[in-house]
Amino acid sequence: MSHQNGLHRERILAVLRGEKPDVVPCWGECPMDVTALKDALPARTGDGVRDAVNFARFFDNSCLGGAGIGLTSTTLSRDERHHCYRYETGAVWREEYVPTFCREATEYPINSPEDVFRFSMPDPCAPGRFNEDAARAHVQRLHDAGYFVEGNVMGAWFGIYYYLASFENILMWMALEPEAAHRLFEMTSKFSLESARRLVKCGVDAVFTASDLGSGHQLLFSRDMFLEYVFPWLKELAGICHEHGVYLHLHSHGHIQDIMDDIVAAGVDVLNPVGPSDHNDLALFKARWGDRIVLHGGVSTTISTMDEAQIRRHVAEVMRIGRQGGRFIPRTESGIPPMPADRVQVYIDALKEEREHGYE
Repeated sequence: MSHQNGLHRERILAVLRGEKPDVVPCWGECPMDVTALKDALPARTGDGVRDAVNFARFFDNSCLGGAGIGLTSTTLSRDERHHCYRYETGAVWREEYVPTFCREATEYPINSPEDVFRFSMPDPCAPGRFNEDAARAHVQRLHDAGYFVEGNVMGAWFGIYYYLASFENILMWMALEPEAAHRLFEMTSKFSLESARRLVKCGVDAVFTASDLGSGHQLLFSRDMFLEYVFPWLKELAGICHEHGVYLHLHSHGHIQDIMDDIVAAGVDVLNPVGPSDHNDLALFKARWGDRIVLHGGVSTTISTMDEAQIRRHVAEVMRIGRQGGRFIPRTESGIPPMPADRVQVYIDALKEEREHGYE
C-alpha cells in the first residue's frame, strides 16, 4: 500500500468531520455511459479488490464500493447493442447502447391500487441474497488498501419507481390513493431498512442510497408529501447508520432546495449531486447548509460540450466555491458524460490539479 493510498480514507473521514485535509478527495467519479472509456479503463484481472483499486486509481477516487443488498435480475436478451432484463419483482428494463446509453422500463408488476395489496415484496433477508462474512472480508481488504468504503441499499422512493410501479402511477396514487401509496412505501422502506441493518455490521464507512426527489426545475411532489412519505424512511435509515458509526450518503437528482432543511434534519451526512443541470446553486447550498452536510458534486454534465479551456474554467469555478469552508467533495452530476477520451483526461487532470490546492 502506497503512502498516497493510505491517505484516501483519512481524507474523506476528515471532510465528513468538518476538517480540511491537505487535498480535496474525489469520491465516486465514473463514466455516465457504461460503454464509454471501455478502451481506456484498466483491464479486469478477475480479483474484485484489485479491479476496484485500479478503477479508483484511474479517476483518483478515494472511496470504493464494498458491498450492497439489492434485487436479483435475469437476462431476457442481450447483444452488443442492448440488454433486456427482469428483476425478481417482475419489473422489466431495457438498456440500449447505440448510439449512446439509454435505459427505460417496459413492464411493471403493479399497475393499479388493487395490485398493491396483492403484491409481496421479496425478502431482504432471504438465504443467498447477502453473505455477511464475505462482505466483511471484502470491506476489510478495501480498508487494508487504504480506501474509504461504502455499501448501498435500496432507496424507498427509488424502489417504487424502479421495481414496482410506473412514475406516473405512484405520483398519482400519492395524491389520490394514499392507502396504496403508503403500502408501497412500507414495502420498499422495509427492504431498505432491513438491508441497512445487515450492511452496517460489515465494517462499511458509509451507506449509499438513491432516490431522485425532483425534476430539473422543481420537486416531484410537495414538501408535505415528502414529509409524509419519504422523510420517515430517511430518518430511520440515518438512525441505523449513526447507531453503528456509519455515515449516510443520499443521491438525489432534481431541484430540491425546498426540502434541504428536511434532508439535513433527517440526518443525511452527504448529498449528491447538487447539479447545475437541476438549477441547484452550489454557492447557495454552501451558504445555507454547508456547515451541516457534505455537498458532493457540482460539476455539470455540460462539460461534454466544452473545449479544454472551458472545462478547466468550469472546474476551477466549482472548486473555488466548493473549497470554501470544507465539507465539499467534487464530482460530475451523473458521471462523466460521453465525450472523447482526450477531453475526459483533460477533465480528470484539471480536477486533480484543483483538488491539490486543498480547502480554504
